[in-house]
Amino acid sequence: MANLKDLLRDLVRVEGIKAAVVVARDGFVIDGVVEGGTFDIEAVGAVVSTGIGSSEIMGRELKVGQMTQGLVEYEHGIITVSRVGKDAILAVVADLQANLGNVRYQVKKRTPELEAAL
Repeated sequence: MANLKDLLRDLVRVEGIKAAVVVARDGFVIDGVVEGGTFDIEAVGAVVSTGIGSSEIMGRELKVGQMTQGLVEYEHGIITVSRVGKDAILAVVADLQANLGNVRYQVKKRTPELEAAL
């Protein structure tokens, strides 16, 4: 079985993906890989844990169930967040040229392995 760091490295090798960070629900960064060191991984952890709470409340209030994956597009990039098991979140940062369908597919496909590595 691959370790978490290796799984995240493989994910960042997908075309268009710039960073992959696994964060605990409290914002503690469990592990992360950033292409070229362009992001502060600790900052990613803090903002992801805060943002995921809002998304979960929105899902409950609108009665659409638990969040499994969210995607937000910004001026210079895309961020997807996904639950990894009960207590962790995977944040993936991609550039605007990334194939969103492939990014979502890669995240869903790799989630069981990531969960097993935690």
